[in-house]
Amino acid sequence: MRAEAPIALWINAYEAPRVTGYHVHEEGQLFALREGLQVIETPAGRWVQPPGWIGWIAPRCAHAAQSFGATAGWSLHIEPGMAAGLPDGPHVFATTPLMQGLIDRLTSLESASAGFEERRARLVGVLLDELAASTKPSLHLPMPQDKRLAAMAAALASDPAMHYTIDQWADRIGMARRTLTRRFAAETGLSFAQWRQQSRLLKAIELLSLAEPVTAVALTVGYSSVSAFIETFRKHFGCTPARFLDSRMALPQAKKSRREPAS
Repeated sequence: MRAEAPIALWINAYEAPRVTGYHVHEEGQLFALREGLQVIETPAGRWVQPPGWIGWIAPRCAHAAQSFGATAGWSLHIEPGMAAGLPDGPHVFATTPLMQGLIDRLTSLESASAGFEERRARLVGVLLDELAASTKPSLHLPMPQDKRLAAMAAALASDPAMHYTIDQWADRIGMARRTLTRRFAAETGLSFAQWRQQSRLLKAIELLSLAEPVTAVALTVGYSSVSAFIETFRKHFGCTPARFLDSRMALPQAKKSRREPAS
């Protein structure tokens, strides 16, 4: 949908999960959830967006989306010229108190107030600067492009508890172990072991966002020890699974809400 102004903000809420096929926005799109979970996909990979994290889709980047459970959040569309400092593809940003404060102010501005457009533009400019300076990794699972490797990766992403070794996978997909190792690292930027751990952790975030108990999540994603899962999660994200979803993005009162079309 083409925004009529350089910046367009929507507040949205959906009671049921949604699946949106591949599509393109002319504008850049920032979005976040107060509740629920969303997964963004491109041919290059998938990005998990739990509540409290800010998602980004670059202008004219083809993507698909799927939400889980009821969702509520906001979406901000900006003109391509404002997005020069942000990634060329999808990204999911960890938030900071300053970012949350900026979002709180943006979503509570009265459109009838004096200087509304100018104030909103300044706030968005600061938010974009903060996002561009972010150094924390995105919640991203890169996907290989080779058909056999892609089939293997899709199976593992769907069921990260699968315990086939790299040698067993090489036999299953008909590829020499050395070739598998080399191509997989070249196409994803991660070793097989690193990618498998990332897959497990991102699947764990999906389940935690849907209020699954930590013990059940650990077992579902392939850890035989809950303590090992918690320690791995803490080392990767800097906090325990129980604390990961503590933050929520602010939303205005319902009377100011606008529903956004399919994202």
